[in-house]
Amino acid sequence: MLQDGRTARSESANQERELLPLKVLLHCRTAVEKENFLTTGVMTQVEGELFEIELHEFDLFELGETVKLTVYSPAGIHSFTSIVFAKYEGAIAVIQPPDLHLRFQERREFYRVEASGMARILRVVQADGTVKLLPRPLEASLRDISLGGVGMTMPESPELAKAKRLGAIIDLGFTFACDLEIMRCVREDEGLFFGLKMKVLDHDKLRPLRAYVLRQQVEKHVQSRSMDSGKRSFSK
Repeated sequence: MLQDGRTARSESANQERELLPLKVLLHCRTAVEKENFLTTGVMTQVEGELFEIELHEFDLFELGETVKLTVYSPAGIHSFTSIVFAKYEGAIAVIQPPDLHLRFQERREFYRVEASGMARILRVVQADGTVKLLPRPLEASLRDISLGGVGMTMPESPELAKAKRLGAIIDLGFTFACDLEIMRCVREDEGLFFGLKMKVLDHDKLRPLRAYVLRQQVEKHVQSRSMDSGKRSFSK
């Protein structure tokens, strides 16, 4: 039995090693197909939950439209179906299919984006498990967020001295309750910066949060493309 267990673990480890890194798709020729139309572009981003494909015919695709992607990579041809999430000058962005991790290895669990919003800390859980409800919520300013983590700053407070976990309401234009585990705390000029692991309590709230992260990622790409275009124009 022991030998069988070792064999199973060895096979699992071999399968993990055989998974291709997602970056293998980057800068590869990519065919994008929809009903009665096929065009070819180049995969230029594979970060977070989005793929970005540069296309001359980007304006012929509609938001929410289902497309089939065929990527011609050095490690073979890879095809999958996705949805157009955004389009901008010279490119479209599609959502990474949820089962893509079965074929590719992506070490980063969640993509983090800059965030402007507020959090209200309602309770503090100390290292010994003692839970303290705060008579008055502590307010924090968000700095960044992902589906599984958040960074925020807040003034120093005695309630935070022995805190291990926090209960909070986060407001990004929509609100959701979450449990936060303190992973790091750094003293800065404007107060304390906390890096926190986040668990959203209402699973239905993950949908608007995911949409928020995707929008922020797209805006970041648009700004980056605009800056790169400006630099190229200036260099000419």
